[in-house]
Amino acid sequence: MDLTRIFEKQLSDRTITFHATYDLKSHGFNITEDDRISYELRFDPSNRSWFVTGEHEPSIPVEELARLVQASYGHFV
Repeated sequence: MDLTRIFEKQLSDRTITFHATYDLKSHGFNITEDDRISYELRFDPSNRSWFVTGEHEPSIPVEELARLVQASYGHFV
């Protein structure tokens, strides 16, 4: 079972490559941008919002990242 998706987002001055891997234990997504920074994207069902944990923040807004991740897996919450 392949739980990793790779997708890109074009910003005005560069293209960011995202690697997203679904974590079966935490039910979050381990995200790596351009093989340099990593963080976890998680969904809080109590208030139906997305957030990140870890040392780094995403290069794009969290809600936009969540939409891209969901689209790459073909499942939306």
